[in-house]
Amino acid sequence: MKRRGLLAAIASVAMVGETRAQAAPRALSVEVEAFIDDMVERHRFDRDALRALFGRVRSQSQVLGAMQSQSQPRPWFDYRPAFVNRTRVVGGARFWQDNATTLTRAQAQFGVPAELIVATIAAETLFGKMMGAHPVLDSLATLAFEFPRRAEFFRGELEQFLLLSRELGLDAAQPRGSFAGAMGIPQFMPTSYRKFAVDFDNDGRIDLWRSAPDAIGSVANYYRLFGWIAGGPVAIRVSAPAEIAEAQVKLGIKPHTPVGALRELGFMPALEVDPALLAMVFPLITREGTDYWLGFDNFYVITRYNRAIHYAMAVHELAREILAARVAATARP
Repeated sequence: MKRRGLLAAIASVAMVGETRAQAAPRALSVEVEAFIDDMVERHRFDRDALRALFGRVRSQSQVLGAMQSQSQPRPWFDYRPAFVNRTRVVGGARFWQDNATTLTRAQAQFGVPAELIVATIAAETLFGKMMGAHPVLDSLATLAFEFPRRAEFFRGELEQFLLLSRELGLDAAQPRGSFAGAMGIPQFMPTSYRKFAVDFDNDGRIDLWRSAPDAIGSVANYYRLFGWIAGGPVAIRVSAPAEIAEAQVKLGIKPHTPVGALRELGFMPALEVDPALLAMVFPLITREGTDYWLGFDNFYVITRYNRAIHYAMAVHELAREILAARVAATARP
């Protein structure tokens, strides 16, 4: 039998022309009822309230389409300009100027450089200008029950979102975010919001949608807890025969081989670096060919924010350009 979508399965009959606010509660699928049972048993949610909430969820076909398109990565020469560009660099320098005191405090407290914090926020939402318009509940429910390949992950995020909404006193149907359910200025998934977000403006509430200080402190805390090494290298270009480099690429993105051992294999880093440091090798496809780079522990930490190599490299390069713009701006009389 052909698998029905969650919210086709959720529903019996929809009223034509009904609005979200007017929508009649719908019959729920067995999967959704089981999820509700779990939330009631483990977290003491009100069953009737959850059934009413899920009865008004709407399946998001565009969310499923967006998730499918993620499996088709762009080459570096096409990906980079979307993130490392004048808009984000100039905006980053301005955001830094506007939040200089907070960024200085975050860097001192968490050991994460201000330019990396700014670059991450620039890459994620252009400093809060592009936080996403998808209902988070609808997105997470769609992916939790209609996207089998990652259903377990998104059911976990749906659980965390409901807990977060209860903790913050939010109507779970109201928050908006990315198609995958990421929220606020730093685009935290619900699990990350509950685990890493901090009240950095000390107003008694963690608000990643409206508080730039909370977003700044939360990004810094995220990187710190994933092991950011203050002053450590991030990535260095390296030359090596392609066949040797590709063999290392296949070993994964977590640093695994000392630089000294890589040198013995024929790798030549563009800069001097401690031979005892562990590194991994990754390729970037440019218009001229393939460049190879060494990624260190700090590079791996950036991939914990977004697991794509291209994302981590774009944030690293954007951070460097934002820092240069900040230095130039503060040097002007």
